[in-house]
Amino acid sequence: MLQLREKGYDEAKFVVSGTRPLSVLPTALFLILIVPFFGLLAWLSASDMTWEDGGRDIWQHAAALRALIENPFEPANPFVVTDSGSRHFHPLWVGAAIMARLFVLDEWAILTVASYLSLVILGTGIFVFARSIHPSPWSPVAVFLCLMSTWFVPIQHTGFHSPSTLIYAAAYPATYMIGLSLILWALTLRALENATVAIWVFPLSAFMFATHQLGAVIGFVGAGCLALAWARGTWRASNLIIAAMLSGIAVTALWPYHNPIGIVLRPGNSDWAGGPDFYGDVYLTAALVPSSIGILGLIKPKYRALGCALAAYLGIYLMGLTGFQLAGRFLMPITLILQIGMAVYILDIIDAKHGQRGLKVLVGLLGTSIACFHVLFPTDLGIHKADDRLAAANLYVAAQHLTQDIPDDQQVGASRFVVWPVVATGQRVLSVPWPEPLIPDLAARQAATAALFAADLPADDRIALARAHGVRSLIAIKDLLPEAILSALRDQAVAISTSGQLIRFDLYN
Repeated sequence: MLQLREKGYDEAKFVVSGTRPLSVLPTALFLILIVPFFGLLAWLSASDMTWEDGGRDIWQHAAALRALIENPFEPANPFVVTDSGSRHFHPLWVGAAIMARLFVLDEWAILTVASYLSLVILGTGIFVFARSIHPSPWSPVAVFLCLMSTWFVPIQHTGFHSPSTLIYAAAYPATYMIGLSLILWALTLRALENATVAIWVFPLSAFMFATHQLGAVIGFVGAGCLALAWARGTWRASNLIIAAMLSGIAVTALWPYHNPIGIVLRPGNSDWAGGPDFYGDVYLTAALVPSSIGILGLIKPKYRALGCALAAYLGIYLMGLTGFQLAGRFLMPITLILQIGMAVYILDIIDAKHGQRGLKVLVGLLGTSIACFHVLFPTDLGIHKADDRLAAANLYVAAQHLTQDIPDDQQVGASRFVVWPVVATGQRVLSVPWPEPLIPDLAARQAATAALFAADLPADDRIALARAHGVRSLIAIKDLLPEAILSALRDQAVAISTSGQLIRFDLYN
């Protein structure tokens, strides 16, 4: 018999999750909703990845997979010429690269498979967590609808679980972390009832942390709050869960490609100021409207663990106001918890005496979902498929044409929005604009790249700087180069070639 932390709740409402029978109609409706919808998202995400603009993460993942497929056991850094590894050589991509070699697939085929697999994991996470957090057989349907349809603004950013984000980021490791976090939370609740389940927390935590440290930490914070504040369970079970997570983190130090713990302690580019404003009106509106309704569910005593998770995420998020940039990414789990709070609030109404009223609320939510899917969502699809392509003009193909005669290990100087499509072709560059903790001299490389694109640098000095870094060619987007720089490079280059939006300047023969 479990020793419970609290007494007095309705035992009929909170039966052991492992013994809840599946109800055919709610489960069937969940599958009818999620399978075609997530299938559509995965298909859209996997389609025409090379049309993405130069600021997407997809290029980094493609470059890392390409390097791993070439040599999964001793891969070269996918971005620059260095003996250092890459934080992208994590278990997910290493395993994918090995499978690619077995089945003779390239990186784009692997990313296609990854799009579908990640949404299978996300759907599984929604189902098992919903069944663990609330006893109603309608819980997976309610949680799914709240997570997918309650978006006032079709926001796009890696780490969100909005449909508009998933149509381009389904294959990203960050998306895997959302689904795996939900599975981790379900395991945590199950382990509070049956401590032996805690053993599964260990390998899952290790895989998550070795794959994507930020996404894993977000998941761990939620799991820790559930373990410590959920009403049902024993302190022994809580301690086992926490110990399993900490052990999972510790064992990642043995990962042969890099030390994930070291990456967290030495993130690199600490003064990097790029990225969106997660504290601005657009992101706050998208994240909190209408999800803030979920407060009505989180203030209930039986969901205090979810309230604790919200408080923890909010506290970290507010740290970003002091200049800690990564804290802004905790806006994503704030939205997730609020939407879960909305779902349990609706489910409690359904389970209460006013069951008919609750069913009307659920039907209303379903109607809202249909409106979002068929009105707002297609509008966002049109933006994605038209405007993104117009802005990108297939930078990947242009980069292939301009680098085909350059050895992959001969670095090129690439401007900001050209770097990632260039490295995705297999070409190494002098520097990358985003944080890469395993490139120790990244700051010096970035400074050298900026100098190579300076308008007032004399030809002899530009050539000398380029030779010092093994660079012969500079590649940029024609329309994004200031006229002064474009004119200087045209005057100083010994050869100029173009492809699509890109222009290449050879500085010497």
